[in-house]
Amino acid sequence: MNFKHKYLVILFVSAIFLSCSDDDVDNTTNLETAIDLVTGINAKQDTNSIFQLGNPNVRMPIGFTSLSIIAFPNPVNSALNISLSQTNEVITNVWLVRANAEKIFQDTDFDAIYTENTYTIDEVSQASIQEFNGFSNNEIILNLEGLDTGYYRVFIKTDDSLYWDNIYVDNDGVDITEFFDFWE
Repeated sequence: MNFKHKYLVILFVSAIFLSCSDDDVDNTTNLETAIDLVTGINAKQDTNSIFQLGNPNVRMPIGFTSLSIIAFPNPVNSALNISLSQTNEVITNVWLVRANAEKIFQDTDFDAIYTENTYTIDEVSQASIQEFNGFSNNEIILNLEGLDTGYYRVFIKTDDSLYWDNIYVDNDGVDITEFFDFWE
């Protein structure tokens, strides 16, 4: 091989290497914001008691407690109550997105990652398996009978913002200890 060919081969290999170097960029943030990922849930029987399992990747109103938006009971049997308090906002739409639970990102500060613009309404709508709309209230009840047992992300649109919570629907009577054992 002459010098000119060697030079072209080195130039070509360098170009390939440089064009592929962006593939090595840490995509953790993309994974942390996956619309169908559940990294934990807030188990609750009512509006007053919360038991955190894992590290819930949820978004609540900034500056408010985890009691600001309550989706209960969690796990859900057939009906999900959503209550919005500590704010003057009202619920307008709700979407359910089927999700996969994974015990990853357990040390991640999701409050620092998630913003109102993490997901667009179009993204949520396209990913959803069910949409409830036409609300103008701060408390609603959703009938979830017929949904497959498993994890879901509940996206709650208010007149001002988009929030989300994670739930587990148990319409098959799964042994609750298996549910809790997964998060230990």
